[in-house]
Amino acid sequence: MIKLQNLTLRYGNKLVLDRFSLEIPAHGLTALSGPSGCGKTTLLRVMAGLETPEAGTVDGLSPARTAFLFQEDRLLPWRTVDQHITDVLPRQRRGELADWLAFAELSGEGDAYPTALSGGMARRLALARCAALGGDLLLLDEPFAGVDPERTARIMARLRDLGVPVVLTSHQAPVLAECDCVIGLDGPPLN
Repeated sequence: MIKLQNLTLRYGNKLVLDRFSLEIPAHGLTALSGPSGCGKTTLLRVMAGLETPEAGTVDGLSPARTAFLFQEDRLLPWRTVDQHITDVLPRQRRGELADWLAFAELSGEGDAYPTALSGGMARRLALARCAALGGDLLLLDEPFAGVDPERTARIMARLRDLGVPVVLTSHQAPVLAECDCVIGLDGPPLN
């Protein structure tokens, strides 16, 4: 289990986490769901070590072995689809490029630049790049924004096949339906 215990965090004078505790399974696909602004992204950022709470602890994971997908795609406009993925693969894993393109259903798009991709394609590229990093845990912030439900289901099955725990945020019903565990959140603050 990943244990978040008594977390307190605020942005300025806005209290986002107020002695918040939660246990998250360290296997399968887990969704954090709730209204926009309730603290889902903040929880992921704390788990990834990108935010430091003023109080509380996170046990059961190592941020150094965690891959994080931001809400923004963060694609570099001067890099092709292929380059976005090969840039994160160690030299000995470069042969996996075609597999990661297939993972995100982007086969045949390797020479395209981000400006030539639809919003859903860009999101899938960002997700493939994150998953290709590897690690012991994937933290995915709204990974399927702009992706159609049928494709979402296929890619979620591929995420499951990776064999690492995945914690994602979403309020999309098709995404939640594919998860092993859905944790409903309501805030701020989360307490």
